[in-house]
Amino acid sequence: RAVAGAVRPRVAAIEWLDPPFVGGHWVPEMVALAGGRDQLGRPGEKSRTLDWDEIAASRPEVVVCMPCGYDARRSACEASDHRERLVRLGAAHMVAVDAAAFFSRPGPRLVDGVELLAHALHPDRVGPPPPGRTVTLDAGTAEAVR
Repeated sequence: RAVAGAVRPRVAAIEWLDPPFVGGHWVPEMVALAGGRDQLGRPGEKSRTLDWDEIAASRPEVVVCMPCGYDARRSACEASDHRERLVRLGAAHMVAVDAAAFFSRPGPRLVDGVELLAHALHPDRVGPPPPGRTVTLDAGTAEAVR
């Protein structure tokens, strides 16, 4: 309810960075429930690989780095390793998340994942998650914000 009526930003949910995979299965639905528009993922279908130009063409406003099986800190390290490609996507906001706990496997913790996404997409409407679940990335450098 907190995101009802909010502008729905374009989101690129990236499940792997080399090669880039975008989220499928339940991830696009999670993005929608959190108040975003997943321009690349296909609900109920497998995650799929795209090239970086295809991701950039979707003009994401928010990039969520969620490498399968990684916690938020390791996701942020992966993002840093691919910083040039991520920065070229032109998103105004980037975040690395604990994919292992909240996105990679079906289960009740997916609800917490929706809440993490809702804060990333609408920080003015949804409070921050507990520490360690996300790492905000500088949109100009893809480095962790301290």
